[in-house]
Amino acid sequence: MPSVIGKRTARTAVAALALVLAATGCSATDSAGSGDSGAGDGGPSAEIRTDRPSALADQQVGIEATGLPENSRVQIVAKAEDWLHQPWSSAGTYTTGDDGAVDLAEQAPLGGKPYPKADSTGLLGAMLPEKGTKGAETIGTGKAFSFHPEAPEEQRAYKVRLSVRSQGGKELAHRELKRQWLAPGTGHRRLSETKDGLNGELYLPKRGGGDKAPVLLFGGSEGGNAGTYAAALLASHGHPTLALCYFQCGKGSERPDGIEKIDLAYFERAAKLLGRQEGADGSKLAVVGNSRGSEVAQLLGQRKPELVRDVVVYAPSAVVNGPFRGQGAAWADGGKPIPTGPISLDRVRGQVLAVGGGNDKMWDSDRATRAIRSQNQNGMVFPGAGHHVNWFPYGQPGQEGGRNGQIVSTAEADQQARAESWPKVLKLLDR
Repeated sequence: MPSVIGKRTARTAVAALALVLAATGCSATDSAGSGDSGAGDGGPSAEIRTDRPSALADQQVGIEATGLPENSRVQIVAKAEDWLHQPWSSAGTYTTGDDGAVDLAEQAPLGGKPYPKADSTGLLGAMLPEKGTKGAETIGTGKAFSFHPEAPEEQRAYKVRLSVRSQGGKELAHRELKRQWLAPGTGHRRLSETKDGLNGELYLPKRGGGDKAPVLLFGGSEGGNAGTYAAALLASHGHPTLALCYFQCGKGSERPDGIEKIDLAYFERAAKLLGRQEGADGSKLAVVGNSRGSEVAQLLGQRKPELVRDVVVYAPSAVVNGPFRGQGAAWADGGKPIPTGPISLDRVRGQVLAVGGGNDKMWDSDRATRAIRSQNQNGMVFPGAGHHVNWFPYGQPGQEGGRNGQIVSTAEADQQARAESWPKVLKLLDR
């Protein structure tokens, strides 16, 4: 499966998937209820308001446009630039009430476009590249693409511009939202194979928050480090988190270029380093794996219960598959190849939570999730979702056709999967 993730990792060490809304105001008073106003048909009182000055990127934020002409149609636009400086945007048309306001939490865009129901973060999830898919970063099969801002270690937060326009297209007001990956006081350290024997990004929570479950997180066959945004957010929630690269880690890396005889010892070393960090309760360590990474996550929980308590897997497999870009076995344990076949979970010390999509084009994660659930574990199946059910909510999903072959056909269901599963992941980690 061709991917540009590895090339991107070599250049910026940033990771794949997802996006989200959190906000801070940008106005003369810099207060939570204020916004930048623009001259035009709405007059100087037109504003875009948010219900808080700042929030983590996985936290919902209320958005409201006020001071507009009564009972008239207006357009609200969200716009941001990805790490390639390519503009992405979405726009919805709304009807103001008698009070000249539109509350996105209570009012859906007319015609259900670009998202179907009232949702204060709906515009963010609906963003698409303004120039079409050309130039957008492809992932997985190469037929999928997703919005990626700068990596958290490069930019702790990034901005999206919201504007409201009259029916004639004149801008009436605008506001910048700040979306925060790393909360104040959180830290970051890049791990190198030379110094640490590992390739990854370590995010540490603010000191003084008590010891919580550390999280070892990794992606799938896209290669590179596909989890830095989620890892940064978990650190902001108080969990020391390591986004680990285990293959295709960029120029100069000693890691392999494919999934071939990758030994569990590499992940064990990462787990031990993570468990020693300040703020980590090593006895509660969790592993989180996506797609092909779900295999090794389950293997770690089953084979290394002394190190791993809980396991979270997205778009999972319930079996060990063969190698990717190689020969022989995909995984090994102590130098011995792990044979293909079903993965048992009877020795997992804690719990396994699986999240799968019923319209997954890559493989049958629906059936795999049900198989995991049949082993007295936890599974969430979202019938309309595709392969991009992973990580946190309020984000722009991977735009990929499901089995029906339609691009963006799974986007809304993917959003639902993340919105419903992420709180359960946080609850599992916090117990």
